[in-house]
Amino acid sequence: MSAFAADYQSDDFQPNLELMTDLDAQIEQQARRYTARPGFSMIELVAVLVILGLLMAGAAVAVPKQINRARVRVTKTSMVTIKTAINTYMADNAGDAPPSLIALIPSYLETGSELDAWQKPFHYIATPGGNHPYELISLGKDKQPGTNDDINLWTMNVTSGTTN
Repeated sequence: MSAFAADYQSDDFQPNLELMTDLDAQIEQQARRYTARPGFSMIELVAVLVILGLLMAGAAVAVPKQINRARVRVTKTSMVTIKTAINTYMADNAGDAPPSLIALIPSYLETGSELDAWQKPFHYIATPGGNHPYELISLGKDKQPGTNDDINLWTMNVTSGTTN
């Protein structure tokens, strides 16, 4: 048996606690250095960013179509409201249509009601003796008369692929 082994097995052997404490501290420090830290890996972060990008791209395609549909619906609703106001005006004025939509403000319509959803004035023309006592048209998204996206009160027809 070696001298070291004999010393180790003797009854008066006292371990060096200070040395053991330093060793424990070094082992603990090494373990902390190689232990996984809480958080996300780069791959996880990139995957999340890719998914968010795909969702945003999908929304960017869908939102403008929905905005245009909403504007068409708002315009049609406004035209029905204006029709009711014109009919009330005609009942109050011996069947005569108003000379302009401005004549209906403030007694029959609120200010701003003469504008469509694209913030352009409705085209109103009194047509006594015609098929209808007046014409009320919104020029639609392109703001040009006589195009497919025009909305006519009497037909409520939008032929530019957007319906209802």
